[in-house]
Amino acid sequence: MRAWRGPKLPKNLLHDMYEVHTEGGGYDKDNGGQWKPGATVETKFQGVVMPLNNEDLQYVDSGTYTLNSQKVYTNGYQLKVGAEFRDGYDGQVYTVKQELTHGPIHSMKRYMVERKGASNPK
Repeated sequence: MRAWRGPKLPKNLLHDMYEVHTEGGGYDKDNGGQWKPGATVETKFQGVVMPLNNEDLQYVDSGTYTLNSQKVYTNGYQLKVGAEFRDGYDGQVYTVKQELTHGPIHSMKRYMVERKGASNPK
């Protein structure tokens, strides 16, 4: 008999996403203290972007949301607030605004995210 490990997102719903962050960088003393940027690194994970629903908006802590606000689900991959990631499906870049937790019930993670690069219509 198989052990139950909690709910998981279906594999056919998930696709590749890439958390984008910079590693290294610093001031170069040999070059007059000029800033030397670090290398951009992408960490691959599986997830899916979904629209926000009324229940998500009812409990939102971040205070505001726009038409560019959505949520992302992962099967346990942890993102930090402020992290950026690129959706491998359509190339959109998102910023994590808040974790929408399920509590200690299971390992599935969900986050409220904001799509970058698009202005919000009034």
